[in-house]
Amino acid sequence: MQYILTDNQKRLIQWIVNEVRNGTLTEEFTVIWVPAFIKGGGGIIESYKGDCPKISKGSLTALEEAKLIICTPIYTTLLVQTGSSSSSQQREKARTCTLTGNAFPAVDSNFNAPDTSFVEYITPLANVTNLDSELKSRCLPTLSAGSTDPRLWDSAFRTAVVILEERLRNVGQVSDHSRIGRDLVNDVFGKQGTLSSKFSIDAERQGYRDLFAGFVGVFRNRYAHRLIDPKPEDGGAFIVFVNLLLKMLEDLRKA
Repeated sequence: MQYILTDNQKRLIQWIVNEVRNGTLTEEFTVIWVPAFIKGGGGIIESYKGDCPKISKGSLTALEEAKLIICTPIYTTLLVQTGSSSSSQQREKARTCTLTGNAFPAVDSNFNAPDTSFVEYITPLANVTNLDSELKSRCLPTLSAGSTDPRLWDSAFRTAVVILEERLRNVGQVSDHSRIGRDLVNDVFGKQGTLSSKFSIDAERQGYRDLFAGFVGVFRNRYAHRLIDPKPEDGGAFIVFVNLLLKMLEDLRKA
């Protein structure tokens, strides 16, 4: 269930639920309406000691319509004199409120608001804490000069490619620096490659070889020989992809 409440109304029911849980407020309480010259008017909770958020008749009505509380108005009768005639009028002086069973799960679920915590994981550059340290030290300073400039992303791309190739050579213990690109990948992940013993299933080794060889064919050669100037959103995805490949290599180093 989605609750159509304002932020003030949400804060009010959150406060009420928290006070009930803390034992400083009972599940049934009475709100007394006071005139404007007393604390700015509005409602105060009978016998409650301490400060409470602003309570209005409208906010309690909204919470009742959301089935979070049940309200029972308490009226007083006033005698109104108009000239020589008089009449009686009823005025709400207080309202007895009772929390419903819906109030607690509504507050706990943040009123069934959708969980958007996944956004951090699909936009990981928003939090670079876990980014490979070499990517952080060599690529991010370049981007800090202007994150919307495709030319800077081009430089970051090229640096990231070199970092990955150097890491592949380091983890794979390939000392011959003349081995680059697909030849280097094959030296590491080929059937007789330096990391072939890390795999108990040959198809997995082949998958690594194909993945890294594909990266070399699609990205490494392309950025090594010409200017590309990628869009920032493509640049971000690329850095994250390289970071994943670096992590895969580090995991193999520890295996």
